Amino acid sequence: MDLYIGKGMDTLLFGVTENEAKKLLGSPNKSYFTDSGCKRLQYNEMKIELSFEPENDDRLGWLEVHNKEAKLFGSSLIGLSEISAVEFLDSRLISKPKYNDFGGFTSINYEDEWLELQIQFGIVKCINFGVLFGENDAPSWPRT
Repeated sequence: MDLYIGKGMDTLLFGVTENEAKKLLGSPNKSYFTDSGCKRLQYNEMKIELSFEPENDDRLGWLEVHNKEAKLFGSSLIGLSEISAVEFLDSRLISKPKYNDFGGFTSINYEDEWLELQIQFGIVKCINFGVLFGENDAPSWPRT
């Protein structure tokens, strides 16, 4: 499973509809709506969650990845120490990390790349990332 900043995962690209995602991945194990109205699809075996955002025509705009096999820039980050993951990303990304402490976990954000690492007990537990935004805060949907 390869993750691509601003683009998506493998052949699943940001900007697809829920039906297009289901054609690629099959039926989800669970679906629900967030408080902000986003439709979320969970795939247990893949350990991913997809978010379809009403403000972006209900298109896929965000991925939450818990799968240790997922690779970003060719490396698996889930399971790495916070220090190792940040050192790895610092050499590959433009923005500098911003830290937010939520008590039970730490969120490390790379704002220019719309990338977040969630850290618990000093270990990367989750990678969240989304579509990039261009002029007028419009999504820059990737091209196939």
